[in-house]
Amino acid sequence: MHAQLFHRRPLLLRLLVDTGATYTMIPMKAAMAIGCDPSIATRRIPIVTVSAVEYTPVVTIPMLTCLGHPFRAVEVACHDLPPQSAVDGLLGLNVLSQLAPFRAFIESIHSYLL
Repeated sequence: MHAQLFHRRPLLLRLLVDTGATYTMIPMKAAMAIGCDPSIATRRIPIVTVSAVEYTPVVTIPMLTCLGHPFRAVEVACHDLPPQSAVDGLLGLNVLSQLAPFRAFIESIHSYLL
């Protein structure tokens, strides 16, 4: 799906819906392109890759739009997916959980998950 990031300038990315991702993830270059510098991030989170656990910076994107909705002050992990990836990043639960249909779906299956 397409998502647009906004800060100093807009940027269009292709994100994969990932219900296993706690955070939305964008490439380092994308964060830099809109004016958010991951190198000065004060917070890092661990992410598990195929080969290791890496600590990736978290930045706040002033606005992200996708699925016809604007999301404000979205925390995103800055990490580059492999170059052969068909998408730029991942749309994680921190955004998906704000969508009423997704919340309703999770609530409807919650009793089956426990």
